[in-house]
This record gives sequence, C-alpha cells and structure tokens, in this order.
Amino acid sequence: MRKIPYLKTSLAVCLLAASSASSANVWAPNDGDINLLSFSASSFPFPSLSDTFGIFEDTALISTAEPVVAFTGVGAVSFVANGGNYTIDTGTSSGTLLGSSNFQIGMLSDGVWSAAFGNTDLGSDAKLLAFADASEFNNLHFLYAFDISPSQATDDGPSAVPLPASIWMMTSALLGVLYAGRRKASVYA
Repeated sequence: MRKIPYLKTSLAVCLLAASSASSANVWAPNDGDINLLSFSASSFPFPSLSDTFGIFEDTALISTAEPVVAFTGVGAVSFVANGGNYTIDTGTSSGTLLGSSNFQIGMLSDGVWSAAFGNTDLGSDAKLLAFADASEFNNLHFLYAFDISPSQATDDGPSAVPLPASIWMMTSALLGVLYAGRRKASVYA
C-alpha cells in the first residue's frame, strides 16, 4: 500500500509542474511600453548586448517573416496607437503593427529568426522567454520581458483536452489498473 501514496504524490507534483508551464507565443503590452533584458550563457551574469531580437506581427511565421523592429539585448519598446494600428519604437528603429498591439518575439541566430521555445511567468507582469541559437550546441539565450502578458485576442483554439485534464485522466486510469491488479492478486492468493 505504500506505493499508491507515493505514486499519487509524484503524479501531483508532475501535474503542478506541467500546469505552470506556459505555451504563449503571442504577447500584448500591459501599458504603453515593454522593457527587455537579454542574458546568455556566455554573458551571464551580465546582460548580453550582442543578441539580436525582433518584434513580429502576431500572425507572422517568424522563420520566414521580417521583423517590424529589431533590437539588441537591452531596451524599451514603446507602443503608440495610430488609428487602428500601433507604432512601435525602440529608440533606434520604429515600425507599425497592423490592426492590434499583439506581437511575437523572435531571436536572430546565424541569419535565421526563431521563436521562443518556452516561457515562464515570473509574476508581476514579468516573463522569461527561452531561445536556442542555431549553433551546433543550441546554446540557450534568455530574454526577460517586463510589462507584457499573453495575448487574449489570438485565434489559437484550445486543444481538445488540456494538458492538466489529460494528466488527471491518465492518473485515474493508472490508479484504477493498479487497484484492479492488487485486488485480483489478493483474491487469487
């Protein structure tokens, strides 16, 4: 009987870890600007001033599209409504997001733009986005983004069965199999 509580505890921990993982890739500013700070393994603990990031339209395919604006490592990006569009400015370059202030962030590595492969909510409107460069070692690069939140206006529908629900269903099925197996063993013994 000792295995069942341990199994339940282990699966509960896995559920908590999986449910806190975020998969957002379309973002929106919380106010008129966002602040960004980049780190990489080679620059840590100092900010990386050589990583190039870009802000893309919310509907763009990052690997083939050109960014609306690009910036290196550290900076602030302002968003100003201009009719139905938004003008964004990094201080060194500016561009226009069409139709909304929703955007995606990509990283330039070896001439190829790539999207973040993961992100974590750090609380208080702060996010940590993780990128892998195009080198043979897929070095990690991190972009801390402040004053952004996942966009609520994306047309990405929810998956048929959300991850936490599927884990609970798998867990209950597994526990049912374990219980049925133990019951049969005690009847035949």
